Amino acid sequence: MLNVEVFEGFYVFLETDIRPMKFIYYCAFILMLSSCNEKTTAAKQVIDKPEASRIKKHKKVSKIQSKFQMNIDSWVEYENLRIFLQQYTSISPNDALNNSRELNDITKSVIDSVKPQFLETSAFKARVNLLYNETLRLYDMSSIPAIKAIEVNHQVANILDAFSSVNFKINTILTQNELEKGITEPNFKRDIPENLDISSSNTSKTPVKKNLSTRKSNKSTKSEFFKKSKQTLMLEKEHLEEKRNKKLKLSKKNKREKN
Repeated sequence: MLNVEVFEGFYVFLETDIRPMKFIYYCAFILMLSSCNEKTTAAKQVIDKPEASRIKKHKKVSKIQSKFQMNIDSWVEYENLRIFLQQYTSISPNDALNNSRELNDITKSVIDSVKPQFLETSAFKARVNLLYNETLRLYDMSSIPAIKAIEVNHQVANILDAFSSVNFKINTILTQNELEKGITEPNFKRDIPENLDISSSNTSKTPVKKNLSTRKSNKSTKSEFFKKSKQTLMLEKEHLEEKRNKKLKLSKKNKREKN
């Protein structure tokens, strides 16, 4: 038979051995939870990018019509600018600022380049200068340390709008030129008067003398009318003078008789 004291000692030994095991299990469980929390926080840090690194999608730029594309194929500087601006339709503020200097240089080359002849207008030059000023403004933003991402995105939108305005002006000028070429002056049919002699040898129109004779007759009748009217006036004046003389003579006679 086993002694009771032995059983009591074994029980105490078991209790002392079980308690450290529970402590180990608790520690392992806490470590597992902490590692899971660290993984979730690290994932959040990867997902939550800073505002300046988020890609911003801008509205599409208006393009030149396909039928007018051949008119500007020789303009290399414009083509370089168009290709370079394609990346700005979907770009982060950081990348927009990093590429701002190159964008400004390419725009400057467009201004200094030899443009197609139909674009040598003051209205078109004003739009290209506006585009250059907008790119210069973005380049100036790259030197501001506390610049906000929303301000950069707004400036990129201004640049794309200015480039759309340039393309719209090109389409307008070429459309107007196309309409002017298609317009022809209408040929009005005019009836040839009977008194005009048109021959193959003499293309000039010579009036017939009949009209001139009628004009002369009209002038002669008018002159005769004025002559007659002058004569009648003279007669009337003479008649009035005779009447006056007669009255004077009668008045003198009357005076003599009274005397």
